[in-house]
Amino acid sequence: MRVGTRYLWILCVFAIGLGTIYWFITYEATGAVLLWALGLMPLIVAAWISRRGLLHAPQAEDEPDADPRAAVGETVGSFPMASAWPVFLVLGVITVGASLVYGLILLVPGVALMGYAIYGLMRESRN
Repeated sequence: MRVGTRYLWILCVFAIGLGTIYWFITYEATGAVLLWALGLMPLIVAAWISRRGLLHAPQAEDEPDADPRAAVGETVGSFPMASAWPVFLVLGVITVGASLVYGLILLVPGVALMGYAIYGLMRESRN
């Protein structure tokens, strides 16, 4: 967990720094905002891992001489075999994208559909 989290922090700093440099060189907002968003995504995950205290727990993947055979038989988790929520999430993303082309009136239903799909995915993954 430590190595993966370190890579997330590095990606965050790299993307935010690159977005800032890009902004001052080009003054083009779209590319700079996209690079800043690229830096924000790993920041959220790394902050969650750090806040949960998962960096202090010993993990097998952090040991350089770890043997994959030592983890045979451990429970990984339960994953749903089939779900309709990804379809609703994609429809929400498409609607949000269409709102940028056809008008912002589609933004509210698109964000609502995306939120509903994310909520459904979260509830399904906890069961």
